[in-house]
Amino acid sequence: MTVKGDALIYSTNVQLMLSGGVGACLLQKFGNDFQSDLYRQLDSSGRKLAEVGEIFQTELSDASWRLVLHTIATDPMYHTDPEVVRSLVARSFETCSERKDITSIIMSPLGAGYGDLEMDTFLQIVTEESLRYEDSSITSLTICCDFELSFRDLVCTASTLGTEWKSG
Repeated sequence: MTVKGDALIYSTNVQLMLSGGVGACLLQKFGNDFQSDLYRQLDSSGRKLAEVGEIFQTELSDASWRLVLHTIATDPMYHTDPEVVRSLVARSFETCSERKDITSIIMSPLGAGYGDLEMDTFLQIVTEESLRYEDSSITSLTICCDFELSFRDLVCTASTLGTEWKSG
């Protein structure tokens, strides 16, 4: 993960285990202490599993991002409810917009990678929710996907929404 921004928003599992995708990259970049912090956050809630729709935060200094929002977008069977994703996106954008030090957001397709949410549904949700923050300190949103096919889906869907997406 070499894309830099002020905040990173991605989807993890109900165990908060950094085992694949963005989570594995975070574990590789920041080490076991990063994983341990997530487990401590979950333990402090008195539960063994996070709930679908929850967001956990990690503050970073001296890193590619100031804030990492770990969202739970899918259930253990990898089903994704679009309204849960909408809520996660809205609350994540709200959290970022409340902070003046966050102007750029990096986001993975919540629930559309390991979940069963269609990429066009995800992009529709993000587009609609981002319009609410046009006058905020957020000036840039980058959607990162790991497969060329996913990127082509994003570009195709974005063009139907009147939005331009490009590879970087």
